[in-house]
Order: sequence, then C-alpha cells, then structure tokens
Amino acid sequence: MELDIEKCRDIFEILDGREGRKSTVVISQLPVKEWYDLFKDSTYADACLDRLLYKVYRKEFKGVSLRETNK
Repeated sequence: MELDIEKCRDIFEILDGREGRKSTVVISQLPVKEWYDLFKDSTYADACLDRLLYKVYRKEFKGVSLRETNK
C-alpha cells in the first residue's frame, strides 16, 4: 500500500495544523518502522513522521488478535 501525493498532503496539513495546539491520536496496525514506506513522496514522509513522533507518548500492544478463533 502506498499513499498518493494528495493523501500525503492531506495528512501533512492535518498534522501541521494540530502541532503544538491539539492532541492527535493515531491508531495503526502497521508497525511504526514501516510507516515511511507508505508515503509516495519522501519529503512528506519526513515532515509527517517528524510531527507525529516528536514529543510523543507511544504505546505498543502485542498479543493475539481477538478476531482469531480459539482452537
């Protein structure tokens, strides 16, 4: 999966507009180390990830998916 330029720009505008003013909660099933590869444009990737990962409280949860059936 890759985000096209319009989606990259939209995400950047949201994050940039909230930086230092509002809290932003991001929930993802994709590990943070793989986020960079989502952005088609590396400039937007750098800018968005800088805003997301600076002054951040980060929680990672690991475990079995509740969608999996018990065997």
